[in-house]
Amino acid sequence: MPQPKPVDKFFNAVDDAYDVLLDTLKAGVDRGHRVSKGLIEQVQEGQREAVDLAQTVISAPTDVGKATGAVVTTLTRTQGRVLQVSRQWLDEALDSQQEGRDHLRRLIDANRQAGEAVVESSQALFGRARDRARQVIRPGRGGNGAKAESRNRRKAPSANEDKS
Repeated sequence: MPQPKPVDKFFNAVDDAYDVLLDTLKAGVDRGHRVSKGLIEQVQEGQREAVDLAQTVISAPTDVGKATGAVVTTLTRTQGRVLQVSRQWLDEALDSQQEGRDHLRRLIDANRQAGEAVVESSQALFGRARDRARQVIRPGRGGNGAKAESRNRRKAPSANEDKS
């Protein structure tokens, strides 16, 4: 398999860098969706429990024991939901940190590859320019046969010199 050209390496690295950015955005959107969906589900469950509590109290308004038991049960479930939402947020934050580190590594690697491709391309370009300059200056060694001319330039007479 032939080696890719430096310009191809550069654009592949740029493409990789954009892939990392897209992956990061997609992961963030997915994470936000999961958290939002979990929060909505917990709020819906809380709403159902509040309706159940209200029905329990309304069905027997004078039964203080039954009402108190329903309130304690509802509060216990509510605390469990709050803990579940908190745990989900913490898990997502930890996953986000790990994904962020992985994406940053990929981005650094893509930038390193792009830099190497630029250096390689520059070395090739300046190497060709150097070789061409040597051919022009040293015509006997594979140059185009043109001689480097040295021109004798006339000096303009200075004010201190005699104008005889």
